[in-house]
Amino acid sequence: MWTGRLEKSSKRSTIGGASTSVEKNWEPPLVTASRTPPPRRAMYERIADDLRDAIRNNTLRDDQNNPTDQLPGEIALAEQYGVSLGTAQRALNQLRDEGLIDRTPKRGSRVRQARRKFLRDGIRRLEGDSEHRFMLADIDTRQLQVRHFESGSRTAEAHEEEMVRCFGSHMRLLYRHRVYEVDDSPASLATSYLPLYLFPDGGEALLRPDSGSGGIWARLAEAGHEVVDADEYLDCRMPTAEEAQELRIPPRTPVFVLYRVAENSRGQVVDLAVIVLPGDRWRLRYKVLQQVPARNAGARG
Repeated sequence: MWTGRLEKSSKRSTIGGASTSVEKNWEPPLVTASRTPPPRRAMYERIADDLRDAIRNNTLRDDQNNPTDQLPGEIALAEQYGVSLGTAQRALNQLRDEGLIDRTPKRGSRVRQARRKFLRDGIRRLEGDSEHRFMLADIDTRQLQVRHFESGSRTAEAHEEEMVRCFGSHMRLLYRHRVYEVDDSPASLATSYLPLYLFPDGGEALLRPDSGSGGIWARLAEAGHEVVDADEYLDCRMPTAEEAQELRIPPRTPVFVLYRVAENSRGQVVDLAVIVLPGDRWRLRYKVLQQVPARNAGARG
């Protein structure tokens, strides 16, 4: 619970020791006719601005004037700014939706701690670097572990557009679903889908947590369907309830959803990987190569 000092006046407030002018009947400054007047900002937005500045400038202070990551509560903000509890709540919710703070019942609002991000190196992955065969190029001392694994067979459902696009709605598919974690914290979800008919033995190796040396693509090659090409498509959206639960992230934390579509030499899709990465924990790297055109023989210089 935040117990920082608050000034009683509704026209002056202190956030982390910084004095901020606040007037309930605030009006935008006069401007010349050649300029467009700035839009009127709601009171909750101006409160959120003050709190955001305090977070970014590390000027939040407790009642002992010590640095803190605890934000004022709704009641304290309402008293400090002379606004309703609803307005104070909207200000805090705004910062929560921006990913700056976490709000927990009975514990208040705290600054969300920045995490050291993982780097997914798509270049090394698609070049087949054996040391980064899954998706990480920046593990350093952190060890990637499979926390949960499940497998089986199924068909695509109508709402699963990418699966339907790759395989149709009636093809029987093998699936492998993994939850990866680092230091006991979920880092990503990965689900692979492969046509069942490709494997005369029913894909027995793919139903096990360890699919064997070389992974899924090696098993495809053994079945006569070597991967010769792969494309990746990247979406960004809010997580489903199930994804948020598996990744242990707040429901409003955006996720990257990466679709990797692998084909054999006949242009058949033989593997669709759907990888879900929390947006606040990952950075993706791709290299764009500039092709230098050949110089014309007759060109001068």
